[in-house]
Amino acid sequence: MTFRGFLLIGCISVLGIPACHAQACPSTNTLPELIKALDDAVSGPGNKDRTCLRGLMAPDAKLIPVSKSPEGKWESQPLTVEDWVTRVAKRGDKEFYERQVKYSSQTFGQIAQIWSTFEIRPTPDGKAMARGINAIQAIREGPGDGSGWKVTQIIWKDESPGDPVRAKDLP
Repeated sequence: MTFRGFLLIGCISVLGIPACHAQACPSTNTLPELIKALDDAVSGPGNKDRTCLRGLMAPDAKLIPVSKSPEGKWESQPLTVEDWVTRVAKRGDKEFYERQVKYSSQTFGQIAQIWSTFEIRPTPDGKAMARGINAIQAIREGPGDGSGWKVTQIIWKDESPGDPVRAKDLP
């Protein structure tokens, strides 16, 4: 029995808690699965369990928003996964939902680049409140071992009146 299996049985039998809130994270064997898994992992209440998000990320992955400073200069703010989780958790129970509405990808062996248009919604089926572009880099670890695609970096920028999402990037 694996340690995870032992832990799961221990949580159920000793503590009487259903699986100690263990999550079954989605597969990332294909790039469409990775996109869906990312949407699911970042969406929901700010303080939700981010176990699956952490599982999608390669060690030392970076999350990099690009925005204008108060002085009007474009800046990036590289975050670790834990930095992002901490920031988002401050929203508490407030929810938002990210959905990739159009994407394209290029691959070469074990590397992938995904260009993705996202929308942010207040509810899963709500009207889009914001949109922008994600540039996602991923690697495929250990072919055949079931680990699937892992994100190494996501750079994103929100749309603004002076910098709208281009028509070719819309569905």
